[in-house]
Amino acid sequence: MRRRALLLSILMPMAGCGQVQSIDTDFAGLKGKPIAAAEARLGPPETRQGSDFVWTDRVRDDSPVLRDKVIFDNGRATTIQVMERPEFPPLRTCTLTLQTDSAGTIVAVDRNGGAACAPMARKVAG
Repeated sequence: MRRRALLLSILMPMAGCGQVQSIDTDFAGLKGKPIAAAEARLGPPETRQGSDFVWTDRVRDDSPVLRDKVIFDNGRATTIQVMERPEFPPLRTCTLTLQTDSAGTIVAVDRNGGAACAPMARKVAG
């Protein structure tokens, strides 16, 4: 059982790396396109300051996490590690900032939020 938990704790971060690379690729695809293309996929930005357009998305992160659990086997307490979804999933935030030139073409893409940006990236790639 411990071996399985150890293997999962090693593999889970690796799975997340591929997802983050995909998110970066999806957002990088916006570069060179008109800002109207991003607005068509994401809707109007939350804020606009000069040439910066900002979208913010909030999602519940119910990803399984490795937790210690106490079980009683033959009258003895034993601690094991199990993968469980959190009872109250934390709220994660993704912020996407697109910067445009004077012609309205996206010249810079910046995101902050890790895997929380996956839903927004799917909209962009869609």
